[in-house]
Amino acid sequence: MQIEIENKIIDVLEKLRAQAAAQQMPFDTYLGQFVEADQAAPGDAITLEEFDRILDEVSATPPNAPPLPTDFSRADIYTDHD
Repeated sequence: MQIEIENKIIDVLEKLRAQAAAQQMPFDTYLGQFVEADQAAPGDAITLEEFDRILDEVSATPPNAPPLPTDFSRADIYTDHD
C-alpha cells in the first residue's frame, strides 16, 4: 500500500517538525500549539479534536487494502535497497 501526499504538504510538515525539534518540543505538542494559535485568529479554524479526527481519517487503512502479512519485516519495506 502506498499513500501519496503532495510535496507541498510534505515540505510544510518537515518544516514544522524541524521547528519543533529546534524548540526541543515533541512534534504533536508543537502541532497542538500551532492549531490553538490558529484558533485565536478569526476565520475557518478547526478544533484540536477535529484535527485529530482528520489525521485519523488520513492514516486509516483504505477499505480495499489487503491485510499486511503477519511476518512483515524490514526487508519487505526495503526491497529496492541492498
